[in-house]
Amino acid sequence: MQDKIIEQIEDKFFKDGFYKTTMDEVAAELGMSKKTIYKFFPSKDDLLYAIVSHFMNGMKNKILSKLNSNGNAIEKLGDLLNILASAAPKVSSKRMEEMKKYYPELFVKIDEFRTKMMFENITKVIDQGKSEGLFLDYPTVMIMNVLVGAVRTVVTPEFIVNNSFSFSEAAQYTLRIVIGGILTEKGKKQFDKIFNKEIK
Repeated sequence: MQDKIIEQIEDKFFKDGFYKTTMDEVAAELGMSKKTIYKFFPSKDDLLYAIVSHFMNGMKNKILSKLNSNGNAIEKLGDLLNILASAAPKVSSKRMEEMKKYYPELFVKIDEFRTKMMFENITKVIDQGKSEGLFLDYPTVMIMNVLVGAVRTVVTPEFIVNNSFSFSEAAQYTLRIVIGGILTEKGKKQFDKIFNKEIK
């Protein structure tokens, strides 16, 4: 029942806001009494922490699944960006600012998770690409920070709202622009094989 509650209400919390959403609204959304919900989650904060943990575990499993695949570095980077693009509507700057203001401990937890997962895993993929002869031997830390910075700036709800791109398009353009600058000739051929000429 706990997992069912979390899965059914997660989108509402991320969409409508953690602080704004009331337990009355949660009960109405779930079609059950608050008394029943409180049996599993004694407070709204307990429910929120469970939702964020569920979200982070889901992201971690998706990312590790792609990283442990047999794909080359370019394939893995594309997969990672698509995962980030799918999560961007939830982990928006608006939502993070709200969390920072009202739930500072939770904000630190999710921000550390986001940074650790992005930096550690992108570093591995970049080093893999170098060993495969797909990426130029530029400093990994430089490539990594440029890519992460670009993703955090472009693949966001704010950017999407103000520009005529989907999250998928924003992620793919970001990949093309940043990764395009570090590809070897071998890498360019592999990149063209994996990604269509036109972004969809």
